[in-house]
Amino acid sequence: MRATVELIIHPKRFFEMSKNREISVRTPIIILILIGIVDGLVVANYMNHTTIYEVITSVTPVITGTTILFSMLMGSFWVYALILVQTVLFNLIMKKMGGTGTRKQAFYILGMSSFPALVEGLIFLIFPQAALMFDFENFRFISLVIYNFLNIFNIWGIYLLIVGFAKVYDVSYKKASVLYLQFLIKMIPLFIIYLIAS
Repeated sequence: MRATVELIIHPKRFFEMSKNREISVRTPIIILILIGIVDGLVVANYMNHTTIYEVITSVTPVITGTTILFSMLMGSFWVYALILVQTVLFNLIMKKMGGTGTRKQAFYILGMSSFPALVEGLIFLIFPQAALMFDFENFRFISLVIYNFLNIFNIWGIYLLIVGFAKVYDVSYKKASVLYLQFLIKMIPLFIIYLIAS
């Protein structure tokens, strides 16, 4: 809990301290699993146009337990798989730029930098109307672009990612900022899906 507060209040100091101590990957793993579970619940609720309150208090469940469980498992699997791929890739990129970190540290940074995504998921879970601001159901590409680039949680996550890799791998912020390209790369499949769907 104290580490999470430090991450929010003073991320530079948080990552600077984590560079010189033995890190545990337990916290990042918990964050990633929670993101998968929360995102799975958000998707299940969104697809059925229900709120978490309606799911809990409904006499006849609008979402079956199997659907919720499947959404949570798939959400956790995809989040974890993406982070593992990014761990290998980002560690390689930073090493090529003269960084001194390890794969374990890269995983730690990516996991801890995912914390804003967990906060965002919890907001969407508690206030599902927030997700309706973006027309995901009809897959409006412009909505997705705005969502990805102007989303304060994405910006916060990018900031943590750049600070984390700069401090732990001992590279400049300019070099670490190349990792921002991951968010641009993530837009390519969305754009392809949009072209196919339209």
